[in-house]
Amino acid sequence: MTKTIPHVQDIQGLNHISTSSSSSSSSSSCSSDSMMEDNIQRAEKIIHKWKIDSHSHSTFVSIFHKNNTTEATLFLNSVSTLRRAMHFLSLNDKKSSNLSIAQRSMQIAMKRLEKEFHQLLLDYNHNRQHFISISNLRLIAETMISCGYAKECISVYKITRKSSINEALSHLGIQQYKHSHIKKMITATDLQNQVKIWLNAFQIAIKTVFREEKFLCDHVFSSYPAIRNLCFTNSTKEGALNLLTFPDLIVAICKRLKSDTLFVKMDLYNSISDQWTEIESLFSHESISSVKLQAESCLHKLGDSVRTSALLRRSELLASYLIHC
Repeated sequence: MTKTIPHVQDIQGLNHISTSSSSSSSSSSCSSDSMMEDNIQRAEKIIHKWKIDSHSHSTFVSIFHKNNTTEATLFLNSVSTLRRAMHFLSLNDKKSSNLSIAQRSMQIAMKRLEKEFHQLLLDYNHNRQHFISISNLRLIAETMISCGYAKECISVYKITRKSSINEALSHLGIQQYKHSHIKKMITATDLQNQVKIWLNAFQIAIKTVFREEKFLCDHVFSSYPAIRNLCFTNSTKEGALNLLTFPDLIVAICKRLKSDTLFVKMDLYNSISDQWTEIESLFSHESISSVKLQAESCLHKLGDSVRTSALLRRSELLASYLIHC
């Protein structure tokens, strides 16, 4: 079977098509590169407008202020543009100067968002428009995490909210409880007053402080369950465990006082027992289950101590009765 040899004109035609295709591809590539460069430059311009100057002492103006909604949208869209450009260039052209420009602009953007996140978290407790605040916090968190800055986002949340939680507990009268402090409190006949303060603080802490913090974490990090649980643990664990140190120390120190503290221990037991459903709900995750275990331990110790004190008091009353018969 003989092969058909193409005419010279046909070969020239094929070469023309091949050359045209190559030229078209090259032109398309150049156009795409030019468009990406333009996008990066536009994003860079918007981001640099909000660059944080560490040497400036001017008042911080948030992009997410109610009058800056357009600016906030432009800023976040610019960050998304950079993220997409960086992803494309890192896969196709790692030596591109545009990649370096995008990376530097991204660092500036993330520094700005860290500051915005910190400020919004500080303002949260004093902001009546919680829905707007939480929406903005979620936008920032999701942007930072999607850009590879989850660690920085978590760090800002932990530092800011942990401080806010501890401050709230302090305002309720909660101190850093230590063995020596409780011992002095008992010998100074200040126990009843301190117990009243703790009972009130415990109820508010569980029903309001910790519950609101859980609500905040659940909504800000709604797309990231692992980060959500980690942030709630970071902000509340230390304060919650210290809160439960008080009844634990009362049981340990008051053993020698026995019946004199019977009703104090009953009040502490009832307070924890009444809030048990809420405690289980708030502190059920493995990362913070130590709080639930501490509360459970307090209940067992208080229950045993109350029973012991009650039996002792009964014995004392019976002995007194027999003496006077």
